[in-house]
Amino acid sequence: MVIVPSLKETARRFKESFGDGVTIDGPLASSGAGLRIEGLDLAENLNPQQVECLIDTLAYYRIICIPNQTQPRFDLNHLERFANHWGAPIPHPSNFLRDGKPAQGDWASEGELQFIPLEERAIQSVNKTFPGQLQVLDHTSPAVLIVSNFRGTLDTKTPKPTKVLRVARGGSWHTDIEYEPEPLTVSMFLVHKMPINRESPSRTWVHDPELVEPHIGPYFEGSSELLMKRRKNLPLNGETAFVDTAAAYDALDKKQQQILDRTHVRRRLNTGDTGWLAPLVRTHPRSEIKSLHSPIWASRPRVRPPIEIDGMNAQDSRLFLDEIETHILKSEFRYDHIHQTGDVTIWDNHMTLHNSPPMQINIKSIADARLLYRISVKGTPSLTLPREDHPDWLAKHVTNSYKTDNELLTNQ
Repeated sequence: MVIVPSLKETARRFKESFGDGVTIDGPLASSGAGLRIEGLDLAENLNPQQVECLIDTLAYYRIICIPNQTQPRFDLNHLERFANHWGAPIPHPSNFLRDGKPAQGDWASEGELQFIPLEERAIQSVNKTFPGQLQVLDHTSPAVLIVSNFRGTLDTKTPKPTKVLRVARGGSWHTDIEYEPEPLTVSMFLVHKMPINRESPSRTWVHDPELVEPHIGPYFEGSSELLMKRRKNLPLNGETAFVDTAAAYDALDKKQQQILDRTHVRRRLNTGDTGWLAPLVRTHPRSEIKSLHSPIWASRPRVRPPIEIDGMNAQDSRLFLDEIETHILKSEFRYDHIHQTGDVTIWDNHMTLHNSPPMQINIKSIADARLLYRISVKGTPSLTLPREDHPDWLAKHVTNSYKTDNELLTNQ
């Protein structure tokens, strides 16, 4: 039986590692997941004791939020340096092409890789929306993903944007880049700007939830009404929705757990690939907590092929996995994380799912702007920097064998 350190014990360890100014609030979720840890300065180099304290805490609590990492003291170079402690940073597919095509799609994944020049990435169109008011933090790293709800220029002749303001539906439930043989382990957000408009009668940023695009997308037809209802129950203030798949696994009876413990899924990069088998249940190497790893039949509809259960056909696989998804999306395993400027929020991809919310796009007011930066990693944590990943492992599992520049890791 796994014994989770108490909040008192966790707080004692943080004070020993970081000093008496640290305070901890949590759990943030009713499932027991999530801590908010105040009093840390991630712009400073961390010593091995501090890094181990953070890594162990995520292993038990799945999500941790570290507030007040504000600019200009804390920038994207600091974020990438911090990410290196958790694993090897991975270039995001939005930042490169394969044979001239976007890299995150259901097609050949062995073609020539081309990093998209910085002047052609999302940063440029984002920066043109509110010139002089809100600009993306300087960076060149292909591991940084820009997450925003605004891209493009405002019409200087009118106060209206060049495109019509609308509310886009949320995404699909997923874990980050789970479709590779070596899946991502940890992802993190740095929050630059969140919407502050709460003046609508519903007190939500999405003023009229009925205006959210109503069609079934991004999901495939054929799921139960209950599952679709749970999928579509997303927050309306720009939060990120999480599911605690460790708590969801723990809530199953022993017989169900034993069946799932023996279950493997076949994942594929592209339709027609042979693919590979991966366990549906993973045991965390530090905490030994068991969790369901991305138990979703089609977590990336029309982007990557649906998965299959080893020994089942496609239809039976869907029915089996839809039943699990219906279970994990119960309210007791859900947590909607409220972002605040300066937060660094970290989550374990083996023990959580997450989803992007419905949001206003083509906005005309900076009050409605949502701007975050994401970095994801894979591989084992490292208490010291620079990392010492083997070149063969990097070549096999990291796009273009990307490594953070050693100067950034040692000279901050």
